[in-house]
Amino acid sequence: MTPPNPPNPPNPPLDIHVEDDRAPDTDARLLRELFAGLPVTVPDPGREPGEAPARTVVARRPDGGLLGWAEVYDLRGDGQPVAAVQWVVVSRERERIVQGHNVAREATPEEKAVAARLVHGVATGAGAAGYAALEWDDPERLLDVQDAAELGASPTEELNRRWALSTPPAGWTAPAGLPAVSTRPVPPAPGPVQLSAYADFFAEFTGQPYTAEDASELLADVHPFPHTALDLLDPDGRVSAQVVAVVEGGVAQVDAVFHRKGTSAGELAALLAALIAPLCREHPGVTALEVQDLGDPVVAEALAATGLHVVDRWYRYRLPL
Repeated sequence: MTPPNPPNPPNPPLDIHVEDDRAPDTDARLLRELFAGLPVTVPDPGREPGEAPARTVVARRPDGGLLGWAEVYDLRGDGQPVAAVQWVVVSRERERIVQGHNVAREATPEEKAVAARLVHGVATGAGAAGYAALEWDDPERLLDVQDAAELGASPTEELNRRWALSTPPAGWTAPAGLPAVSTRPVPPAPGPVQLSAYADFFAEFTGQPYTAEDASELLADVHPFPHTALDLLDPDGRVSAQVVAVVEGGVAQVDAVFHRKGTSAGELAALLAALIAPLCREHPGVTALEVQDLGDPVVAEALAATGLHVVDRWYRYRLPL
């Protein structure tokens, strides 16, 4: 028996046509449309055998203009077939490509509608294909808890929180009792020995192998943007943590607090506190500081100790079919 269709998506502010695209060159063709007119080279999808999605759903305007697409991948959950959904909303992705970093602004009603219609379109076909549920992450919060509930989904896990200072950084005072720590600005052009040390640091933090070349590329990614970056050093002079604040529109944003195992919340709080002075000195127009904890309890404890408070949360969602 065919499962019932999921609830209707929230009312969209525009006509959105959603359809399956099963052509073998779907990913390459969608990338060409996404990158059309942008001053960058269209990347090769570069999928390995077995990495292609089980299904691709595409959202377009009535005139055929590309609004976004969602890819469906097979998962297993409690012995049942579960589908993971990953979507691209074209307006935000083009903005990210041009800026070179994630889009921080709130999603527009159109962008939210595109995401909702994509999930609804995936759910309709996935239920008929025998999947028991859909799961998705939503780091840009295109669908909040209420939007997800209207689709029939609910959060199953908190993945990340965004924290912010309650006052502008220039008027902030460090809390008493933070430990004394040694910090230094991240070198703009680290030498071979430093790059080797950074590779070791990033490998420990990520659990993935890192070469000196990998570390160089990672550190160079932030150079085109206004930023302040600080290392925390242990007593032996080894990098034990790093924080990079990228400044845009008066807001300094820290996407991640990198740290080695064993670095304490107090030490990370002291590193964040040490970031404020150079941040304000190098970027006097900064009016706010925001930091993500990425579900790291040590970072969350450090942020609370530094005086930041949670301003946003995002989750993993599950939609039974």
